[in-house]
Amino acid sequence: MPRSLLLRRAFVIALLSVPSPATIVELPAQAPAPALRGTVKDSVGDPLANVQVIVASLNRSAKTDATGRFRLAAIPAGTYHVRTMLIGYAPGHVDVTIPESGADVDVSISMRQTPLQISALQITATPLPSDPRDVPQSTVDLNGEALARQLGATVAQSLSSQPGISMRFNGPAATAPVIRGLQGERVLVLEDGNRAGDLSSAAPDHGVSIDPLAAQRIEVVRGPASLLYGNQALGGVVNVISNDIPTSIPARIEGSVAANGESVNPGGAGLASLTAPLGSQFALLAKGGGRHADDLRMGGGEILPNSFYRNYYGIGGGGFNTGRANGGLVVREYQFQYGLPSAEGERSKIDGHRHEIIGRTDITTSVGPLTSVRLSGTAQWYGHAEINQETGATNTSFDLKTQTVDVLARTRVGAVPGAIGVSGLFKQYAALGEEALTPAANSNGLGAFLFQEVPLSRSHGNADALIPKLQVGGRYDVYRIEVRPGDAKFDRFAGARDFSEVSGSVGLTVPVTNALTFSTSTARAFRAPSVEELSSNAFHGAEGAYDVGNPNLKAEINQGIEAMLRLDGKRANGQLAAFWNSVQNFITPNIVKDTTIDGDNGQITVPLNRIAQANARLRGVEGQIETQVSTNVVLGAMGDLVRGDLAATHEPLPFMPAARLGGLARWDNGRLSAEGEYRHAFAQNRVPPAVSESDPAGIPSASYDLFNASVGWTLSGGDRSTSITLRADNLLDEKYVDATSRLKGFAFNPGRNLALVYRIQF
Repeated sequence: MPRSLLLRRAFVIALLSVPSPATIVELPAQAPAPALRGTVKDSVGDPLANVQVIVASLNRSAKTDATGRFRLAAIPAGTYHVRTMLIGYAPGHVDVTIPESGADVDVSISMRQTPLQISALQITATPLPSDPRDVPQSTVDLNGEALARQLGATVAQSLSSQPGISMRFNGPAATAPVIRGLQGERVLVLEDGNRAGDLSSAAPDHGVSIDPLAAQRIEVVRGPASLLYGNQALGGVVNVISNDIPTSIPARIEGSVAANGESVNPGGAGLASLTAPLGSQFALLAKGGGRHADDLRMGGGEILPNSFYRNYYGIGGGGFNTGRANGGLVVREYQFQYGLPSAEGERSKIDGHRHEIIGRTDITTSVGPLTSVRLSGTAQWYGHAEINQETGATNTSFDLKTQTVDVLARTRVGAVPGAIGVSGLFKQYAALGEEALTPAANSNGLGAFLFQEVPLSRSHGNADALIPKLQVGGRYDVYRIEVRPGDAKFDRFAGARDFSEVSGSVGLTVPVTNALTFSTSTARAFRAPSVEELSSNAFHGAEGAYDVGNPNLKAEINQGIEAMLRLDGKRANGQLAAFWNSVQNFITPNIVKDTTIDGDNGQITVPLNRIAQANARLRGVEGQIETQVSTNVVLGAMGDLVRGDLAATHEPLPFMPAARLGGLARWDNGRLSAEGEYRHAFAQNRVPPAVSESDPAGIPSASYDLFNASVGWTLSGGDRSTSITLRADNLLDEKYVDATSRLKGFAFNPGRNLALVYRIQF
């Protein structure tokens, strides 16, 4: 795509981040709307600082100051549910009615301390930010101390101990999340709700271009999520939330400093961030960080050669909040470099970048049923080169440009909230070099969805009450992949492929008691084939096979059902879910024979993989629970199991995670904490037939046991908060591989590790 067109799209994104002239001119002329202000205190009446105060239906938030006070200006008339969040405390709730005019409305909210891990407001699963208890899908929310206890060098490593989530391992840098056995193009990775715009899903030797140290929270939606996100969310969504657009304007300069170091990947990571107010309505943000890690120490003490990892990133931009409108524009720059471990000892590395512009505007309105409108857009420029470290030659280079445009309107008709939205996704991809796997291709997608949340009873004025709710949504997508002619070996794949699909979901949540909720959901989701699956025609080193694409592939269709119990009580919380998915047209590798290709030292024989399709089934259970057994002591347990096979032949799907069971004990008094964790992974012998001795899909994995421990210290005073977490992973230095690893024939997972996570907010 011409650079001039990309720049024009970037200019459109910039316009999206600023309220329209009509908004700027007309809104001040209206009668001043009352503000919502108040105080947040603990159970003994002491004020709490740095509490997030959230009005989810308006997408508005504020933070309490050192005296526990907060203020949200220009709240439209109506009744709102206000939620407060602070690490170490159970969420606070209050219902507030704002009049058309008059004095500001004052509230007082109390929060109680708890050692349990508490989920924050869920923003990824539905278009309406929701209390986690009202979400009918199984979710993960990793934040605060829980995130520090799990934080690794990559997003996938940080999530890999959560039920239903594992890690695709191709070395310590080239990792990606696996959700309920699905991975690659079936799992969508977001940053602040926007597609990451990299190639981590395209091949197992490509990593996710987001550093988890920059995350405030990481949310995961397990199971189909195409209703909101369209293509590539067939298996689930991972949303890394860094809140880089500063729409909550601080009263003073705020900032944070973070550091992370691991002995198993010798080196460290650092991050610094500053947000500076410009008056009462505007703020500027600057953030920068990086990570430097040397070769991995595997279980047993051996070093995995050529497994180093580097990244450096910077973020700058600004935000505004006029009361009725907020938004901003930020620019991200991400540079990375990492080695590719090889069984043959070859030394190759990946050297790449991702540039990104993000713009967003939220406008609060009272026009008919509309309550707010969000306009957002991104433009991303991603590229990486795969370089032979001995000769310096570039084997293959990749270039991907991605643009997105989204419009989301939230509605309310009586007691029924809802949303309607449209989205556009545009990608321009090219692979260059003698080892290029695919031809160049353009992909364009348009989608529209409608969502409604229907309360089935009334709360009778209790702000914290649970009531039955029905969630219904539908989406229609059109998606086109146009393979461009070029290299003669790809000519037979040239042309356009069109995919038009309907997605939808129905979910029901029913409170069983004040603390226990039952939910069930059914969904239909889709995934269009990737350009690699449609048009590959080359040796794929990461897979160890010669791949030949299939231009006649159909879209994958996932039809699934899930049932879940969610517990959210004063002394216990957790969830237990069971799921069943039938995936039509599941795209699979299909080794038909061996073939001969030219190698560096003459001709070599490799498996010939002709991409095929067949119906598949996945089913499983997962759960976790934490119980407060005394004032400061929590005991917990987790477990997960997934089975996947081809429907007709019952042949196991490749790289299915092993079943796991685990337990933990934690002591936490709000300032000091100590935790011990044990996790057992069972042997995974349900693997497809191996096509060769080195085929990783056909290699079973043995059982293993992991013991981890951590201690943490948190100190809050005035406007400053400091936390330090010291963690010891794999204390027994177990030598093991995950069933999902692509290198399990020769590369083992991390060995004994001492990790430090330090954060200070001021």
